[in-house]
Amino acid sequence: MRNKLIIIAAIFAFAASANAQNADEAKNVLRLCREKCQSIKGGHYEVEYRNKPMDFADTSTIRLICDYKKQPSDKVFKKLFATGIEREGRTSYHIYTGKEYILCYNNEATIMACDRWINDIMAIRYSEKFYEVLTEPDASPMPSDDALANALITYSLTETTLDGKPCYTVDCVRTKFEPNMFGMQTIRIYKQILIDRESYLPLQITSVIDIKEGEDTLCQYEQYKLLSFDSTINESRFTLDAIPAGATMMDYVPDDEVEPLSKGKKAPKWTLPTLAGDTIRLSDFRGKVVLVDFFYRKCAPCNAAMPVLQRLHEKYKDQGLAVIGIDPIDDPVKDDMADFLAKRGIDYTVVFSSRNLPQEYHVTGYPTLFFINAKGRIEKVHEGFSQTMEEEIEKQIQKMLKK
Repeated sequence: MRNKLIIIAAIFAFAASANAQNADEAKNVLRLCREKCQSIKGGHYEVEYRNKPMDFADTSTIRLICDYKKQPSDKVFKKLFATGIEREGRTSYHIYTGKEYILCYNNEATIMACDRWINDIMAIRYSEKFYEVLTEPDASPMPSDDALANALITYSLTETTLDGKPCYTVDCVRTKFEPNMFGMQTIRIYKQILIDRESYLPLQITSVIDIKEGEDTLCQYEQYKLLSFDSTINESRFTLDAIPAGATMMDYVPDDEVEPLSKGKKAPKWTLPTLAGDTIRLSDFRGKVVLVDFFYRKCAPCNAAMPVLQRLHEKYKDQGLAVIGIDPIDDPVKDDMADFLAKRGIDYTVVFSSRNLPQEYHVTGYPTLFFINAKGRIEKVHEGFSQTMEEEIEKQIQKMLKK
């Protein structure tokens, strides 16, 4: 019996040693891939990008086309670039020369001079989509030495082929997380990287994130597949001459800044449908304190705020408070809002509006909450979500109910 136990222990020890060796080999392949990406100064690539956000049922596919040149000294993008995004038969172009940022949509090219509109450019720069392992000076999505040393991440290495090319397959998995500030619990993050065995170029990167939110389990998926790459840098692509021929050029004009509705202003009227098919009006709640929440289901801060509003609804509904959620984005049937609300235990009134109503209320971000007094006038506006939100809102509710 003792000899059997010794043999079993030896087998487990050998397996653990083999797993550790395989993980070390996977980390080494990742390091070599990262070094390869960092050594490339620019070029031209085409990438197929597939994406399924948390609350979407379907996966969308776009094609990314990019000429770029790394420029670490640049304070905005750290690179010069000309990108094209092909989506549903239409292509939009973005160009950054280092002096101008150009947005090309519907055959119109809007030019933003950096020396004049730098704050506006900085505000929208993260909306750009790149194959970042190639375009970033530090190849940021590839694991850093600190990430590779993270004991919570497991690594494994196998071999496969992609479109006939021999590849290393590196799988990275993490399953232990703390809840985030929005009350979401990450269950698993899985990343798979297919790396060319000859060049160490990353050919495909797949990321999957599984999250639990209340009784709902959500999954986010994205995949980048490198279709072609040429390290030749075409400097002419980073000039105004790269604007598509025939495009109408115009200078950038910022949107007018929207001022929030001021205290004492009459709340805009509305008549809206509920999930049950009933119709309610703001005027139905005259004589009550009304807390209106503009939200939509794919907004993480909105979702984090909903349990707060539910608790306040339960606590003060019999004292003269009416909590109303207004969703101007989602379709109540197509987006299965009944199931979405039920899984979160939401039973305060939710209605659905057109996108014009948020404009009437001067909503610029989500969630935005309006405190409306018994006379139908706005007393306070609260924007966004924070950990102290419940305390702040409850104080305002108590103050208004005492009047």
